[in-house]
Amino acid sequence: MRAIPTEVDAVVIGAGVIGASIGYQLARHSDLRVAIVDARAPVGGISGRTFGQIRQHYSNELMVRIAQRGFHCIGNWDSEVGYGDPGYARLGYMLLVTEDQLDGLQYNIDLGRGLGVDTRFVVGREITEIEPLVNADGLAGGAYEPDGGFIDVTKMVLSWLTAATAAGAAVLAPVAVDQILMSGNAVTGVATSAGEIRAPIVIAATGAWARDLLDPLGVEVPVERRRLDMAVLSQGPGAPALGTCITDGNSNLVIRPDMGRHVVAVAYPPQMPVVTDPLADAPPADHQEHAVRLRAAMTERLPEMSFAATVSTTSGAYDVSPDYHPILGWASEIGPVDGLYLAVGLSGHGLKLSPALGEIVAAHVLGTDQVGDAPAIDTRALRPSRFAEGDLMHLSYGPSARA
Repeated sequence: MRAIPTEVDAVVIGAGVIGASIGYQLARHSDLRVAIVDARAPVGGISGRTFGQIRQHYSNELMVRIAQRGFHCIGNWDSEVGYGDPGYARLGYMLLVTEDQLDGLQYNIDLGRGLGVDTRFVVGREITEIEPLVNADGLAGGAYEPDGGFIDVTKMVLSWLTAATAAGAAVLAPVAVDQILMSGNAVTGVATSAGEIRAPIVIAATGAWARDLLDPLGVEVPVERRRLDMAVLSQGPGAPALGTCITDGNSNLVIRPDMGRHVVAVAYPPQMPVVTDPLADAPPADHQEHAVRLRAAMTERLPEMSFAATVSTTSGAYDVSPDYHPILGWASEIGPVDGLYLAVGLSGHGLKLSPALGEIVAAHVLGTDQVGDAPAIDTRALRPSRFAEGDLMHLSYGPSARA
């Protein structure tokens, strides 16, 4: 059994994209003794199964600003992190809609442009000039972001963990946190598979495992584990290659290029199923249903790709909040617990938001408005108490991970 520190100033539970970012920023911008603890090896949880796509198309100013800061960090990795590489591939991102979603699309474009996002409305021939494989029939238009693309999640997380270690943090993985320890209403640390770690501050960045640790404390976060199935497809020799990240708002197809002739694709079901084990594979029948949805969606929107062969399938769970937005803030807002910070309910947006969320959470924990040269971003709208208050976040396309 590996030796672990018996006492630190702050424990971050989770070493995925959110926990790694938070742990790095805390270690970088303070002299706190920080421990980042995860039950699995780095990128061994849901972060290792992410779709990998990044964009700035969102339905409210707060999310746009967080995504913008994320893009800044990714584009300036050497100065912002100084270790490794996020593996950013700039391919462009295009969200396509039919008439019933056009108002929401235009709202989001206008919002983004007003905040400085390089995005524009495209229609008809403009769509096929950007991505010739798209069948634009029946489309009312689309939003195009040339800076959209994808990143290598493994590179990103390992870069943060390396930088956190260099800044003095202890990265403990795989070491499972079995319990958050309390004395009265105050957090006193965590009990792990390798022993107890005393700490007055614990940050829950546990993704789909949030409620396993929070429910026993009486901290009730409205987060569900909803499974998403993905497929890696291969285009045959001589077939035209997809060059752009595409989301089709009509068929709920999300697809992006990957290495070589491969693409990664999801065809969202009408409702993602609730699951118990976030890492459990979908039953064969569900994978087959997903394959049918994928073929139908690609036949409609990317007909030249409809015969791409399936290489592999993957299942994982989103930690979904009622308004598909993150939950950020101290647990004392919603339960009798002091010293516990919540960074959960990312609802499929964690990768895109993680660079900025690390800075934001670090500032909250340190009691400051900002860390380093990061802009001060007011995230009070994402507070844990908003659900009880009925103050949910706006979504232009209704409840979903789309925007």
